[in-house]
Amino acid sequence: MTDTPGAKSAKEMDEGDRISGLPDKVRHHVMSFLPARDAARTCVLSPMWRQLWAQSSFIEFVNALLLSRGCIPLESFWLRANGTGIFLENFCDTVNMWICYTLRSNVEELGVDDYNQNDRFGDMKNPIEFFQLQHCPFTSSYLKKLHLCYVYINNRFLKKLFSRCPVLEDLEMINCEIFNTEKFGGQPEFSSASLKSLSIKYVDFPYARDYEMSGCYIVINMPSLVSLHVGTLLGLTQLSLVDVQSLITAAIVLNTSFDTFADCCKILGALSNVKKLELLFPYDLGWQYEYSMQDDTHLCGGVFTNLITLSLSDWCLYDNCKLLLYLLEHSPNLEKLTLKLSEPCFRGNIGLSCSAAAADSATPFNCEKLRKVEIVCSKGNKIVGKLVTILLTKMKSPPEISIKPFSGVS
Repeated sequence: MTDTPGAKSAKEMDEGDRISGLPDKVRHHVMSFLPARDAARTCVLSPMWRQLWAQSSFIEFVNALLLSRGCIPLESFWLRANGTGIFLENFCDTVNMWICYTLRSNVEELGVDDYNQNDRFGDMKNPIEFFQLQHCPFTSSYLKKLHLCYVYINNRFLKKLFSRCPVLEDLEMINCEIFNTEKFGGQPEFSSASLKSLSIKYVDFPYARDYEMSGCYIVINMPSLVSLHVGTLLGLTQLSLVDVQSLITAAIVLNTSFDTFADCCKILGALSNVKKLELLFPYDLGWQYEYSMQDDTHLCGGVFTNLITLSLSDWCLYDNCKLLLYLLEHSPNLEKLTLKLSEPCFRGNIGLSCSAAAADSATPFNCEKLRKVEIVCSKGNKIVGKLVTILLTKMKSPPEISIKPFSGVS
């Protein structure tokens, strides 16, 4: 029998103390039958029981509070683990009951945060437990904002969330796991007609990793979306943007090398209407082979008329900086450009492509509104001088160029 979190091993407990060896969930249930005074007395048994009593008293308090208020409409409700070794998953049935209560009370803002800064990465004895949210029937005509942190869901829950919460406008997912229940088929899809803000950071897709599905696409199809922030996606996943034409602000940071130049150009093309754009992709994207962007520039979406602020990493410097120059030439209202260059360990094409010879390979163009170019790099980066030469040569009205020290790509 495997050890259950919160339970003591037989060697650690006295022969006469079998209750301490029970899992936390069972002891919580036992304590629920005790009067408050007797339950409080258990805290003198050991530090472990003191923590258990604190959790039980909190649960009892919340239950009493929710029972006393009835079904009065709720504006906001947040659940956050706030103690070392305390996870919402330890008493998931009670937490799911609270969530169901808030949904029945027409809550507009809901947060489920199974996270404590002291347990950020967990340890061998107390690994981080993700709270499983799919046990709760998520249906609401009032929910507008949902925040999830260290929560485990599956793709079926994701579909139900968007179909049964028709006014949901803001979704934030941090350090979550999304498991695909459809073996060898189906892609996790974020599809909503109402959502305006989507932020997914450090989200893991373990199914794609476990089955080595390098072609697993995370689909985002949201015609009303105004703000998009995609941080690190874990697992062998790729990003596909379908309908995001309403986007004003987009920030996408990917750290895998499974995407090709064509994939990145498609992402860029889907974002042609944005005003503020940040695209940070791996510096070694496609370095293994010689590559030319000539056949893929049509995927970039033509003219970026609305673009005012642009931030890119050094993936845009391949093939004589063609992508960078393409964006500058096709962004007539661009005012500020930021280039975040990684450590000077360039390999293959990227270190060789950004050369002075590139300055003579294309016709100079106007970028009249561009007033400031900021290059963020580490000290001694040899590519910076060549990059500045290309920019000054290709733009008829050269902007102000400043160089700042590298402090990590954000």
